[in-house]
Amino acid sequence: MLLLNAPPVPPIVNDAARAVNRIDSLSVKMITPETLTELLGIEGLLVTSFALERLAGQEYVHLVCEHEHQVAISHCCGQLSTDVYDIKERSVRHLDVWNKRTIIHFIRRRFECGKSGKRFTEKLLFLDRKRRQTRAFEKYIYECLTKKKMTRKAVAQQEGLHEVTVLRIFKKWAKEVITQGNQDQKRQIRVLGIDEIYLGKKEYVLVISDIGRRCVIKVLSNRLKKTLEEWFDTLSEKERQSIKVVSMDMWQAYRSATRHKLPHASIVADRFHVMKQLNRQLDLLRRHLRAKGNEELSEILKNKRWVLLKNRSDLSEKEDAELLLLLATSEELSTMYLMKEEFRVICEKIKTRDKAERFLRNWLFRAEFSGIRYLKKFAKTLRNWWQEFLNYFDEGVTQGFVEGTNRAIRGIINRAFGFHKFEHFRLQVIAECGPD
Repeated sequence: MLLLNAPPVPPIVNDAARAVNRIDSLSVKMITPETLTELLGIEGLLVTSFALERLAGQEYVHLVCEHEHQVAISHCCGQLSTDVYDIKERSVRHLDVWNKRTIIHFIRRRFECGKSGKRFTEKLLFLDRKRRQTRAFEKYIYECLTKKKMTRKAVAQQEGLHEVTVLRIFKKWAKEVITQGNQDQKRQIRVLGIDEIYLGKKEYVLVISDIGRRCVIKVLSNRLKKTLEEWFDTLSEKERQSIKVVSMDMWQAYRSATRHKLPHASIVADRFHVMKQLNRQLDLLRRHLRAKGNEELSEILKNKRWVLLKNRSDLSEKEDAELLLLLATSEELSTMYLMKEEFRVICEKIKTRDKAERFLRNWLFRAEFSGIRYLKKFAKTLRNWWQEFLNYFDEGVTQGFVEGTNRAIRGIINRAFGFHKFEHFRLQVIAECGPD
């Protein structure tokens, strides 16, 4: 009998006891006055002393620092200056040390340029201008909001900050990350995804995605045709020409705007949205039959929406029995259900446009002459989007990623209990779902 080699077992790096076997292979550094500074990541400062404090049940560590260099680079001419004009004591929040809230104390220096005579404040690599937290701490707050999916209130309570401070940190870093992402990616998009999100109170936002990179690139404040066209106008001619495929749900405004601004692009009616339209008509038939039926029939059809809409192959034994009972109540329901399953199989199994068109034309003919008004209504919608739906079999592009993003965005909305300002919502979506 042939025995296969077992896959290698990855090392358990989290086990501290095993570290004794690794220390000899590491590059060990001797303790120096700069060691603590290096470990804390405070570039440009040297830690000279510390103090511990307990205040209101919270432990603090205060790190007293001095500048590593006694010179600064002039902002106006780029020359080195050693002329200190004035100083001011400052303290800022840093990442926790030993599970204690950490405060860094240092002297803020203003220099005088020897060439122009102008005064300037030295640039600190670990701290942005007019900030009360180090960049490392701000990055940590930003990642709590985006990667750990914490609410602003939870982060504020955990870190002892005001909620407004947390919001300001988030907005600053989100804008920085978005700007950097735009510069790095150059917005060269091949497959564009367009879909809307319902926010409630009859409000929609338009989410534009790069399906190739699997990220959201823009969130527009409404789903109007004019708004989408205005966004297309912000793209350069090169950026517009790079877009070869646009995938969308079956919304006329999107199709019209895309045809107008991107006449060269292939428009794809998203398969999942097409299937959603058919499922909706099937459920409307179920509800109609329940409304006009007797009490016994109404009870059989009650709360059976998902049994009808779920793929037949995914039904459990119990659900399959419920389905057979449902289909026995109405010939129309049985016919439309079988047509729905046939349509799904065509979409999933057929991979070429010509073959798909032959099967779909046959399916469409039977649907239009079925006598079932709900099936005929879907057939009319399908005819209106015929070429765009057939394009799916050419491109094989779906909005599966977009639908997953929609669920993530819905989670953002629920986590924040809604957003009072669209700009905050836009930044949160791009921060969590935008380019890496």
